[in-house]
Amino acid sequence: MRDKRIAPLLVAALATFIGTHQARAQTCFRACIAQRVKGSDITDDMIRFQMTTCRDDCEEESRERRASLGIGRKLETCEPQAVSENEFKAVRSASASFLVYAHAFTWDIHNILPGKIIRKVEISYPTMDLDETTATGGGTVLPGETATILINGVFDGYPAMHYALKVHAIYACPSG
Repeated sequence: MRDKRIAPLLVAALATFIGTHQARAQTCFRACIAQRVKGSDITDDMIRFQMTTCRDDCEEESRERRASLGIGRKLETCEPQAVSENEFKAVRSASASFLVYAHAFTWDIHNILPGKIIRKVEISYPTMDLDETTATGGGTVLPGETATILINGVFDGYPAMHYALKVHAIYACPSG
């Protein structure tokens, strides 16, 4: 009898915990897009515009937070360097899969690198002529944080392209 009363409480507590964890885990970019892109009459151009607006708004919010932590000035003058192969693999493993939609690449990248601030991501993908092209997107991901990197203009004209796109490099600056 007692177990029957506890089970619904445990389920409710678990659902609350999962909901809270998911809300906390959502990046600024994802929260912004969820508020701005609604309805069925929106075009790819409108989605990309909102993505760019959200990226810019979130980067400004991040810039203000970094300034309050005293990180801003030194970071702006740093030339990001490619992380090691082991660090690259660790970040890829710790991060969600990337998404290509509406000719835009987004990746919620989780920075597990102590002492490094992720600043850029480099991708490569085939064009319609099957030529390889490279694109780079910037942002700021502090150690222990997750943020979304956006790269607009990524060709996604055929389904297999999603499998051919590769993240080639992650660039970071020292955080200290």
